[in-house]
Amino acid sequence: MIKKIMIATDGSKTSDKAAKVGIEIASRSKASITAVYVVDIFRLSRIPGYAAFPGLKDKLLELMEKEGREATERIDQMAKIEGIECHKLIARGEPSIELMRISKELGADLLIMGSLGRTGLDKLFLGSVAEKVVRGSSIPVILVPRD
Repeated sequence: MIKKIMIATDGSKTSDKAAKVGIEIASRSKASITAVYVVDIFRLSRIPGYAAFPGLKDKLLELMEKEGREATERIDQMAKIEGIECHKLIARGEPSIELMRISKELGADLLIMGSLGRTGLDKLFLGSVAEKVVRGSSIPVILVPRD
C-alpha cells in the first residue's frame, strides 16, 4: 500500500507535470507527499569563472535555494487544493545520490520525478539524474516524460 510519496522537483515544467501525477496517486491512495529539491552543489564548479569572483558561490547557492523553495511551494499549493498533506525539503549534494538517500530516510513507498529524456551525447556528457535514480533506487520510481 502506498502511504508516502516523494516527488522530486527541479522547478521545471516536467517536474510540475510529475507533481500532478504524484498528487493524483496520493489522492487515490490517501497518501502524503514530500516535495524534494536538491541544490546541485557540483553544478557550481562547472560554471566558468566560478572560483575567480569572491562571493559568487554564496550568491549562486542562495539563488538555487530560492528556486528550490519556489518549486516545492508550487507543489505544496497544488497538494493543498486536493487536500493532500505535503512536506517540503531542500537538500544539497549530487541530486541522484541525495534523492535515493532521502527516499530511504523518509521511508517513501514511491518516488516520482520528471525525465528530460536526454539522449546521445547529452546523456553521455551530462548524465541523467533520472536514469541514475531508476538504476539505484530501492523503491519503485515513476518517470514522467516531458511534453
